[in-house]
Amino acid sequence: MEHRVKSQKVFTALALGATGVLAPIITAGAAHAATAPHTVYVAPRAGARAGDHNCSSAAFGNIETALNAVRAGGTVVVCGGTYATQVTITKQVTLEGRDGATVNASGQTNGVLVTASHATVKGLTIENATGEGVLITGADHVTLSGNTVAHNDLGGTPTNPVPNTYAECAAAQGVPGDCGEGIHLMGSSYDTIAGNVSRGNSGGILVSDETGPSAHNVISGNRVQDNLFDCGITVVAHSPKGAPGGVPAPSAAGVYDNDVVGNTIEGNGTQGEGAGVVLATGLPGGAVYDNTVQGNYISGNGMSGVTVHSHVPGQYLDGNVIRGNLIATNNLNGDRDFSPAVDTQTTGVLVATVTPLSITVTGNVITDDHFGIWTTGPATVEGAHGNAFTDVPVRISNN
Repeated sequence: MEHRVKSQKVFTALALGATGVLAPIITAGAAHAATAPHTVYVAPRAGARAGDHNCSSAAFGNIETALNAVRAGGTVVVCGGTYATQVTITKQVTLEGRDGATVNASGQTNGVLVTASHATVKGLTIENATGEGVLITGADHVTLSGNTVAHNDLGGTPTNPVPNTYAECAAAQGVPGDCGEGIHLMGSSYDTIAGNVSRGNSGGILVSDETGPSAHNVISGNRVQDNLFDCGITVVAHSPKGAPGGVPAPSAAGVYDNDVVGNTIEGNGTQGEGAGVVLATGLPGGAVYDNTVQGNYISGNGMSGVTVHSHVPGQYLDGNVIRGNLIATNNLNGDRDFSPAVDTQTTGVLVATVTPLSITVTGNVITDDHFGIWTTGPATVEGAHGNAFTDVPVRISNN
């Protein structure tokens, strides 16, 4: 569902002029939109009367002020320096960082919050937020590229536990909250998340459906590393509206038709519970389906390289495809979520379900794991024998 921002909307009225001819009257808002600059520059030592033609003549010292000043469809160039702020994007705009521009969101909920469709954020370092580094919510067709999102981790250690003041940390219907992510797409579709680094957060990249469907997103070419307390890339349903009674309702909710392609996913979840990539839902009516995980390098994660969890009846997780990945040693901490069926060995792909589930796992290279593919419950794994297994003692294990 596309979100349309109403700020700076142009209103034109017709009025009867002195000659009796209808003439347009342009309001102050329309006049501002017509005269607002297309490109503005932000720099730590900006001058209000500067020419604002480049970083050397930047007229804005504050990112928020620059976003308010630029016209819809324009560009805010953030020049080298550190900006202590939370950035909120409420209209179609490009936010472009240059020369190491850094958003330091220490003490803020998010580093960058995007609520406008067709917005672009690129080239920034975004760090130290209490909640997410970047949160995209209720907006579609958003592009996030070439950013470094780091240390948005809510403390995230046993000696400095995650605070419960951030709403996304709260459990809902018995399902623990996800928070402290580098990048979070919430009820957001047709986004491109490409070429970013998500490192040292609680979790790397999260796609979820609390506020509506998250579908048709492309997550490609990212480096997702050392997010120690959660998964590298999490594709998860948090809404019971995605498949009431186990029947998909794609207009209401669900996480579907997303592509996770060509990412490097290493060292996540090693101090908590986290897979390389997880496809999961924990509540009745949750829906995660027709997603593709392809061409990724996945290694050294706390749980299996690709993990599929369907915890209770009344969910829908059919049609996901795990194809053409290089999956090295994973499941370093083991997976105990489906006890008494417990996998404590290194594992490439794990599929665990309490309800019938069909998935395709084929064309992968799985290496240096005890189990290649480990399943429990009524799972049908298509293409399992079409994978290449190297130094894997047990290629396929049904438990």
